[in-house]
Amino acid sequence: MRIAIDYTAGIRQDAGIGIYARHLVAAILAQDADNHYRLLTSGRATRERPFPQAENVVGRSIVLHDRYVNILWYRWRVPFPSATLFSGPIDIYHGLDFVLPPLGKKIRKVVTIHDLAFLEHPEYAVPSLAGYLKKVVPEAIAAADVVATVSHEVSRTLIDHFQTPREKMTVVPNGVRAHFRRITDPVLLDATRHKFGLKHPLVLAVGTLEPRKNHSGLIKAFYQAQQQKKGPAMLAIAGGPGWLYEETQRLVDELKLTKKVRFLGQVSGLELVTLYSMAEVFAFPSFFEGFGIPPLEAMACGTPVITSNTSALPEVVGDAALQVDPYDTAALAEAILRLLQDEPLREELRQKGYQRVLQYTWAESARKMLNIYKKLHEGESHFADGVERQ
Repeated sequence: MRIAIDYTAGIRQDAGIGIYARHLVAAILAQDADNHYRLLTSGRATRERPFPQAENVVGRSIVLHDRYVNILWYRWRVPFPSATLFSGPIDIYHGLDFVLPPLGKKIRKVVTIHDLAFLEHPEYAVPSLAGYLKKVVPEAIAAADVVATVSHEVSRTLIDHFQTPREKMTVVPNGVRAHFRRITDPVLLDATRHKFGLKHPLVLAVGTLEPRKNHSGLIKAFYQAQQQKKGPAMLAIAGGPGWLYEETQRLVDELKLTKKVRFLGQVSGLELVTLYSMAEVFAFPSFFEGFGIPPLEAMACGTPVITSNTSALPEVVGDAALQVDPYDTAALAEAILRLLQDEPLREELRQKGYQRVLQYTWAESARKMLNIYKKLHEGESHFADGVERQ
């Protein structure tokens, strides 16, 4: 098979879909040395994020600004010049990031849909991005032979909004990178603690500073919990600035928490694993997620997790985390206090978390995706695996 994959997010995005693209493709290449892959990007690969290297991989860059690519392919629907631009014809094209360019009927098409936040919660989306996705996502879903979603929850929302045929949908969950393991080395723990000026008991949050992640609600809950006996001493938030991040920082000033809330910004991979390992509680009260990888990363590092009881998060974490209403600040504060004050509960969640995370590996995700490619190439047209919650 000759398989083309839109690898733009793997080159351009640090978190989110960038992580998905890099690790799914790496796991696919680790299992498949027979088929031929063309990784396509808008913009050039970088030293920090190069194309993966393998004998059966060729990387190709479209040296055009995103604006012109969008106009050509997603507004004017100019046919995709696969043969001339990318050194030969292809059998399968996989759009990893919601969209598909105009492709001939002979090319079988897969598109991955990560969530429908732009429809279900437009208040949490950048307006220009939401407008773009409202146009291109329905077109991609209609054109695709297979719609791969990252959770059963996303599959159900596709049926609700677009009446997507069940037979063309399949669920391929995200995975957890193998290096997420509990760190007990006191030198590493002390070095990270000293670098960021952290104190215990520590509540950790991970995610881009944007309204959807509900950091404001977490800060308010921390404010309530830290005033109680045996409450948390510090809240640390790891993640870069996103849309409307200034509002979150202003809240810390208003509540006079500047000495108790640490904005860590982007951290290295080793620092992130160490932060998970040293935190007493990991909190992820996001309003909406199509999947939600950070709770699983925390579980892999042995950290008790609190997360939301909304969207795909209950499906992902199962009974291995405390679930709360993300709009209920008091409930979130109570959950933080409960975990800090109940060591048997922390240990129970730690052990359940270790077991839960075993269900989510990139190797298994790659195996499922390779099976989709194989079935497509063999002419199959039925891919449904159900849309019931696991």
